[in-house]
Amino acid sequence: MRIVIDLTAIHDHLTGIERYNINISKSMILHHPENEYILIFKQCVHDEFCTIIKQKNIKHIIIQECSKLVFIQYKLYKTIKSIVADYYLFLSFTSPICFKRKGIINAIHDLTCWDCPETVPTKMKLYYRITFRFAVKNSLKIVTVSKFSQSRICDKYGIKKNDVPIIYDGLTDVFRNPPLANSELRQKYHLPDKYILSLSTLEPRKNLKLLIAAYAEMKQAGEELPDLVLAGRQGWKLEEVMGVVPETIKKHIHFTGFIEDNDLPQIYRDALIFVFPSIYEGFGLPIIEAFSQGTTVICSDAASLPEIASDAGYIFESNSKEDLKKTILLAINDTESNIRQKKEKGIDISFSYNWIKESEKLHDLLCKCLLQNTRVK
Repeated sequence: MRIVIDLTAIHDHLTGIERYNINISKSMILHHPENEYILIFKQCVHDEFCTIIKQKNIKHIIIQECSKLVFIQYKLYKTIKSIVADYYLFLSFTSPICFKRKGIINAIHDLTCWDCPETVPTKMKLYYRITFRFAVKNSLKIVTVSKFSQSRICDKYGIKKNDVPIIYDGLTDVFRNPPLANSELRQKYHLPDKYILSLSTLEPRKNLKLLIAAYAEMKQAGEELPDLVLAGRQGWKLEEVMGVVPETIKKHIHFTGFIEDNDLPQIYRDALIFVFPSIYEGFGLPIIEAFSQGTTVICSDAASLPEIASDAGYIFESNSKEDLKKTILLAINDTESNIRQKKEKGIDISFSYNWIKESEKLHDLLCKCLLQNTRVK
């Protein structure tokens, strides 16, 4: 098979969907050298693929960056239109709306633009709604990352589950074989000795406003809680959240900014608990990352999160500040036996998500479609 893979999105920043693209693509390339791959990058070859592009079955194309809209809908379109292949994989963001070929596989990770439009900037909301509609129309299959997202996509666009196969996220090697403990990490990220951790892009959908409000009220009520660490790349509207936090509480809240991959396992491992209060997720990768390090996890009951956390997490009612406060106290003060059992279940759950297994599912899908020549109905 001749397979084109769009890797341009991984140049901008690394969130869950970019990591998904990197890991699924790398795993499939390494385990199926019988195929020919054409990898498309923005600006330069990403570090993760510098060795891979030296293989004889790999070709790569670099497109110079410009504004995102022009880049995707014109430059990327112009490039891939000139390539003849069996498949065209768009695993981060969907394909250019004018690109029409038989072998397009688009990934739609979630329907935030429809289900939680208030958490998305207006222009991006409209952009996703338009591009998702064209993706469904032009795709051979739509790939997604959870049963929840599969159900929402099928309901919204009136397509069958067979046309929306689930290819889950996986646990990367850095969590399966974490680096040795680094005593300098606390200084590097200005971490307190003990802390409650939340890690995500700092934006409205992650619902950090709820976590910060709950934490502030608990501290003001005299609860002996460790400091709160909010890790991740800053998104938008964070200033509004911190503007209402009392000055006496602000000193207990720490922002690390982006955390390097090799540092993540220890950051999770050193946390007393990990809190993921998001109001909407297609998968919820930080949950399995925290599980893998034996960290106690609290998450909301929104969207896909109960599906991923299962009974290994402490789950609270989404958007309920009072229930979040109760759940934080429960997770900290629960019996040693219950905490240990949840941690053990969490480790088992996390290691069941495997990039090799998921990339094999994608490759099998491509093989079957090549024989059946099916399309989204």
